[in-house]
Amino acid sequence: MADALIFYVDTAFELMSSYGIPRDRVFITANSPDTDRLLATFERVRQQPLLLSPNPQRLIHVGRLVKWKRVDLILEAIKDLEGLYPQIELVVVGFGPEEAALKQQAESLGIAGRVTFTGGIYDEVVLGQYLHASAVYVLAGMGGLSINDAMCFAKPVICSEADGTEKRLVRENINGKYFENGDAADLARQISFFIEDPARVRSFGENSLKIIREEVNIHTVLQEFRRAFQYAVDQGGKQK
Repeated sequence: MADALIFYVDTAFELMSSYGIPRDRVFITANSPDTDRLLATFERVRQQPLLLSPNPQRLIHVGRLVKWKRVDLILEAIKDLEGLYPQIELVVVGFGPEEAALKQQAESLGIAGRVTFTGGIYDEVVLGQYLHASAVYVLAGMGGLSINDAMCFAKPVICSEADGTEKRLVRENINGKYFENGDAADLARQISFFIEDPARVRSFGENSLKIIREEVNIHTVLQEFRRAFQYAVDQGGKQK
C-alpha cells in the first residue's frame, strides 16, 4: 500500500520484487553517520601527535562488546599470527556484557599483553586518535556504522558478509577484504594480507576515504531520502 519503500541494502530490489512491488517504488539510501563532522575531526587528528606509538601491525575494533560482534574471533586470529608478526596487537574500543569473557579469553590464549581494552570512548577526537594510530579496522561479526567511521579515518576494513550494508562500503581488494563468516583462520589470512605490505594498508585506506567522500556520505544518503519523499508526494498527487 505504500507509495515508496526505503531500504539500506541493494538486495531490497530483488526481495521486494518477490512481493510484486515495482522497482521504481524501492529506494536504497545506504546508511551514514555525519561524515562532514567526522572528516573534519580526521583533519584535526592528523595535525596532532599520535596517541599511541607507531605500529604497522596494530588492529582496531570499535563496538559494543556483545557476542554477535565476534571479537573472540579476532583474539583467536591474533594468537595464530603472533609467531609471524612480533608487533601484532589489537585495540578494542567499547563496553559490553562480553568484556570480562573476552579479557579472560585473551589471558587464556596468552595474548593479554597484545590486547588493549579501552572501554567506551564517546569523544570523537579521542576515538579518531585511536583509529588514526591503528593500521586496519577489523569487524568480525555484525556491525553498525563503525565501518563508516573507520573509513572516515582512512582505514582499510576487514569484515565478513553480514546484513548487507557492508557491501556498499567494503570492496574486495579495493579498500578491504572479506573473510569467511566465523572462520578465525580465514580472518588471520586477511589480516596477514595487510600486515605483509604497509603500502597496501595506505592505498586501501586512501580508497576508503575516497568512497566516503564521493559515494557513501551524509549528503548522498539524504539525497536518496529526498528522492523517495518526492516520489511519494508525486504519487499522492496523482491519486487525487
